[in-house]
Amino acid sequence: MNGIELWQTKKEVNIMADIVRRTKSQALLLLSGVILIGLSGAGQSFGAAAAGLTRTHSGGGVTVKVSYLNPGGPEGPRFQVVLDTHSVDLDAFDLKNLTFLRDEAGKDYQPTQMENKGAGHHREVTLAFPKSASGAKRLELVIKNIAGVKERSFRWELKGKEKL
Repeated sequence: MNGIELWQTKKEVNIMADIVRRTKSQALLLLSGVILIGLSGAGQSFGAAAAGLTRTHSGGGVTVKVSYLNPGGPEGPRFQVVLDTHSVDLDAFDLKNLTFLRDEAGKDYQPTQMENKGAGHHREVTLAFPKSASGAKRLELVIKNIAGVKERSFRWELKGKEKL
């Protein structure tokens, strides 16, 4: 190899090293962004409520997580219901007909709307209920007959503006 060829080879090696360094930097920057998004909660399911408004029940191979989405809101109460399993087909359960809301006076309310997301072993449903005229201090969401569990109950004690 003569001097010119050696110089060009070194130049090409330096260019390649620069490209590798830039690629590593870009990959690190991208990874950092993904981690920050995950930590900020932007990866949560839409409408997920604060941890203090979420209740969980596991049984029959199914975990049910219910979040009260709008305490004190102007419309009727809305709940996000997430069902997760590795052994049960959740499509067989009609949550609109298996779920009701009960206030502290024992009055039951049927869901007026249901938005469904997911299928099979992972379902997410948002249920809307009518606005109560009683100004409930306590709410109980009841889901019946899911995966052999006769009744799953999720309760919230409400104060002040959180009332229905």
